[in-house]
Amino acid sequence: MARFDALFFDMDGTMVENGVLMPAAFQEGFAGVGLKIEIVPWKGSGCTDWEVMDRYLSDFPEFSEEQKEELKEKIAPEVKKSVIEKVRKQGLKALPGVQDLIQVLVSRGIHPGLLTGNMEDIVAPKLEAAGLQKKDFPYGGFGDHCPKRADTARKALESASRFFGHEIEPGSALIIGDTPNDIACARAVGAAVLAVATGKFTIEQLSEYDPDFLLKDLTDPNQFLEIIGVS
Repeated sequence: MARFDALFFDMDGTMVENGVLMPAAFQEGFAGVGLKIEIVPWKGSGCTDWEVMDRYLSDFPEFSEEQKEELKEKIAPEVKKSVIEKVRKQGLKALPGVQDLIQVLVSRGIHPGLLTGNMEDIVAPKLEAAGLQKKDFPYGGFGDHCPKRADTARKALESASRFFGHEIEPGSALIIGDTPNDIACARAVGAAVLAVATGKFTIEQLSEYDPDFLLKDLTDPNQFLEIIGVS
């Protein structure tokens, strides 16, 4: 019997490359409503897309909270449009081992899910551009209207419960991510966490946050299967 009832994979930096795509899309999204933001340094690592907008809008104190909420509703479609256009033109790389790992899980009847800060509309285009398929991730939580990553985790647990037809307890879930925010998210909801040093944080940096499991990358399916208790 597997150690976990549900697996929740982060996307950027965990399954697909975490380069300039999202920062550039947010810069264009803000420009679409007449606002200029500086994306260096990037304020969005491990955050939901909604939280990224909050962080950048905090640089504009002239707007009231109500105005900021209205702006987010206008910026979000611009960001989505930019992301979809970019991945269709430029493609997107899956990180080493990810395609093989997902195929191994699916072939064994293990259904992985998603826990990503990305807005749902951009998830399928990004996965497809990276040679992955949204249908292989039949449940998940996304960054639409979620100010905190833990909100996406709670949505993901609800989605998994609907998919499996029984309640998925946080303690029976494993979150796979590449940032300290992913670790904090798992702790906030009571889930286990596997940290992978495939993003902007080194394995030494991630180890300081004491994840339950820690890997350099996802290139060894057997190593992953051992972690989830599948022989």
